[in-house]
Amino acid sequence: MRKVFFGSVGALALLAGCSSGEPEPAAPPETGDTTVHAIMVNQIDKHADELWDVSNAAIGNNGGLDPAKMDDARWDKIAELAEKVATGSHAVAALDPITVAAPGVTIGDSGLPGGHTAEQVQGFIAANPELFREMATTLGVHMDEIAAAAHARDAATAGPLIDQLDSVCESCHVNFWYPEQKELIEQFQNEGTVDPDHPALGPAAPETAGE
Repeated sequence: MRKVFFGSVGALALLAGCSSGEPEPAAPPETGDTTVHAIMVNQIDKHADELWDVSNAAIGNNGGLDPAKMDDARWDKIAELAEKVATGSHAVAALDPITVAAPGVTIGDSGLPGGHTAEQVQGFIAANPELFREMATTLGVHMDEIAAAAHARDAATAGPLIDQLDSVCESCHVNFWYPEQKELIEQFQNEGTVDPDHPALGPAAPETAGE
């Protein structure tokens, strides 16, 4: 049975984890990061995951953020974490030059089917750095809006913005981390199916018993 791989679809963890080779020097969570990978791991991915942990605990029976499950501590935490993700996003947009990873650092999807090395991602970004900066800024603005809604205790606004975060992240990932799969992902989003023989999927996995 062929398994469709979309990379880390809907997650901010595309650059996180599975590092090998020489690690990047440790940096304070909010300062000192000078590559996309370091900012993603130490700021954006880290704090977005923490934000989702807080918001997921307050999902109502009908989905969305339930105001009855929110208290000042949760609202303040969402605002704090959103602001940290925004800081990281704006830092990525301001990088000059844009460097994906330090020498010797392996990014999370490198070596996986459909994944790319830091050098390959660097090339994708170099082909359109303006779009990359624009998308990083868009994420920062989105997080600023989540923070503002949290400060206002506005669940009706904060909930949908948090729900949309996956899509905001994915719009950048599909352009710069696995662009060959962009057509497939758009097909899946529009039709709910994909072409199993699309070259972006690579060779089919062998059939195994029970599949």
